Amino acid sequence: MGVSGYRIDFAVPVGTDYFAPIDGTIVKVGQCWGAAYGQHAVLMKIGSGPLKGKHIVFGHGSKYSVAVGDKVSKGTKLGKTGAEGNVSGPHLHMEIQDGPGWKKASGIDPKPVLEA
Repeated sequence: MGVSGYRIDFAVPVGTDYFAPIDGTIVKVGQCWGAAYGQHAVLMKIGSGPLKGKHIVFGHGSKYSVAVGDKVSKGTKLGKTGAEGNVSGPHLHMEIQDGPGWKKASGIDPKPVLEA
């Protein structure tokens, strides 16, 4: 696992299932915050806990298993990891921001979500 600011990269092989770390609603799938995160990214609005209302992106996937509007619970399969977009190898990228749009250097500490 690599941490850069508040972006976290989990080194995993292509095709590894990944799951929602917290309850939320899927607001976008596909190219979420530009091509850098690949064609199979998932953007979710956090639905509970101290970061309720914030947005979390899962990038560089090879497949998504959810659709816009889906209400997901912690543990729901979101997709499969990959190496799409701007990457140097397969991994899952996770980043939390205030709103559904990406803003440079404005990530939010994911600790409350990871501890949930």
